[in-house]
Amino acid sequence: MSEKNEKTTSSEKLNSFIEKNRVCLFTVLGVLVVAVICYTIVLSVSSKSKEKALSQIDEITYVLTKDSAGLEDAELEAKRAVALEAVTPFLNKGGVAGVRANMLAADLAFQAKDFAKAFDYYAAAASKSKKSYTAPLAYYNMGVCAEQLGNAEDAIANYKKASDSEGFVLKSHALFSLGRAYESKNDNEKAAEAYNSIINGSPDDIWANVAKTRLLDMKAKGNIQ
Repeated sequence: MSEKNEKTTSSEKLNSFIEKNRVCLFTVLGVLVVAVICYTIVLSVSSKSKEKALSQIDEITYVLTKDSAGLEDAELEAKRAVALEAVTPFLNKGGVAGVRANMLAADLAFQAKDFAKAFDYYAAAASKSKKSYTAPLAYYNMGVCAEQLGNAEDAIANYKKASDSEGFVLKSHALFSLGRAYESKNDNEKAAEAYNSIINGSPDDIWANVAKTRLLDMKAKGNIQ
């Protein structure tokens, strides 16, 4: 059989296959088109939903802070309660909206000195976006809450997470807090290690000077060599 005849035969077979299965093929193509359209719609709706959620959280924050200066404690507490109720529906959302909602709720709880709830809200914010810039801040604040609750172990764990986070702007402060937490457990060697990390890594930082003071005090008391 010549090459020309072979090509003709192959073409005829393909045409025959398409003719016999045209309904099936058109159905498959139709499904694919519908799937693409649905995916596009879902992305659009999701994006609009996220923008709406963020806008609503911004509005809650604005109402909370507007005209708050000079208010009595009872009035501020009432505003915080209203804001917390308003932000609650957004706490279980994923992505940026969920992070923002939980950070706001955590700040509200912290201001109310409810450190246990604040810790949980900060933890939720960190878990929803571990690679965002808010995660190390949430870890740091979890450390503060844990200290307030007298939980040195959790304080150490979270200050360490914060100080280990690349690019964290409060790294020196987190390291100093880590050193203090170790001191509270009489783990003086690790405390000194944290203080020296500040001095060696950021010698011009204000926390480096405070760390030097702590080291001198520890040496004077015979806690370290």
